[in-house]
Parts: sequence; C-alpha cells; structure tokens
Amino acid sequence: MKTFSIINKKGGVGKTTITVNLAYALAKSCDLRVLVIDNDDQGNDSQFFQSEEGLTLADILVGKAGIRDAVQHTRYDGIDLVASSSALLDANVAVIKDEDIVQHTILRESLAQVEEAYDVCLIDNPPTINASVINALVASDDVIIVTTPDIYGIRGVSQMVEYIEAIRKYNPYLRYRGCLINKFSSTPHGFRCLYMLEKVTPVFRTRIRYTKDKLEASAEERRSIYEYSPNCGFARDLVRFLEELLKGE
Repeated sequence: MKTFSIINKKGGVGKTTITVNLAYALAKSCDLRVLVIDNDDQGNDSQFFQSEEGLTLADILVGKAGIRDAVQHTRYDGIDLVASSSALLDANVAVIKDEDIVQHTILRESLAQVEEAYDVCLIDNPPTINASVINALVASDDVIIVTTPDIYGIRGVSQMVEYIEAIRKYNPYLRYRGCLINKFSSTPHGFRCLYMLEKVTPVFRTRIRYTKDKLEASAEERRSIYEYSPNCGFARDLVRFLEELLKGE
C-alpha cells in the first residue's frame, strides 16, 4: 500500500476537494483499492462520504479501537474511510500527554495491519501541526503540499517544506513529491506566484484550475466532480495531475 499525505498549514487551499476527487479517480479510473483517512477534526472528508456514527481516527490514536474496526465502507466501490470528528481535538492532547506510548508511530503501526487490503491510502491533513499530523507524516511514503497561488500560500509552503525535512528524523523514507497549485488562473498574478513558488520548492507541472460553480455544486450534492461535471477544467486537470503523479513512481 502506498500512503500519501495531502498537507498545508494554510487553510482554504482545497486539500479535501483534491483528496476526495483523487480517491474517486484512483478507484474508478485506475481500479485501485483506496483508503481515505480524515485527519481533520472538521470532518469534511467524512461529510462528503456520508460516514456513519461510530469509531473514528480519534479512537485509533488513543488506543480505544483498532483500525479494522474503524474502517467504514463508503457508497463508492473501492473506497473505504477512516472518519473523523471533533473528538480528534481531545485525542491529539491525550496522545501528547501519554508518556507510556511511542507517540509518533501509532498510525504507522495501525496502517501496517491493513496494508494488504488497499493499494493506496490518502491522508487529508488539517491546516496545523499537531500529534495526528506528525503521525500522518511518519506513516506516509509520499507527501504533497497543496497550495493556492497567493503570497500567503507561498509562505505556508516554505514553512511546510522545512517541517517535512524535520520529520525525516522519524521517517527517513518520507519523500516530498512537490507542490500542487490549486485554484490557478492564467493571469499575470497567477504566473508571478508560480514563478515565486518555483524558486523555493519543486512544483508539479499540472496546475489545477478553479471551476468554482461546478465544485461548489458537486460539494453540496456530495458527489465527485467526475459524477457532476467530468469535463470541467478541475476534473481534466486532476486527471493530468494523477498521470504525472503515477509516472513519478
């Protein structure tokens, strides 16, 4: 099983939108078995997949449940979910306070129990650095920073790259694949931000256009963009990104 962390300390860059639609593309177009882990207490992935009440990532982190008990089947064949809830906030605090456990390897050890059941795991991380994010990066093979083409996004990327380097102390095999630009527009400002980003970090060639109306409508209906508008700019760009990502393996 290949595990990817989708991350940025800045909020509003579209990590969840990228994650859920990438999961759909991997399962439907590539015929892969996908596990999505919602690592954000806001639970947006969980809402999209219409998760049921039950065990969540918080229960795994504090040792109340094993990952096999927390995995939920979604309405999509080939996509399973470990859901999140507001309880993840308390779980992060509990993990930090527990001196009797190795705090940063909980998720890695949990995923090892189900690695034969899936081809790909996507971890959608919150816009912060906490115990569950450390666990996600330690458990991951690759990390992708998603950002928007603006000055605040660029600053967040620089900080995130430094943090990824620091995490290699615990996961020397963690590979930073690069920065994925989301909500891109072919304007002088957009290209100026692209140039600034390329000076500080590797950037994927594919840039994801922001098809605002289609994305908002598909999110409201809790449908993937490929079900709602498969030919819109976002959908086509994400396919190109997936091809670029897989070619880099």
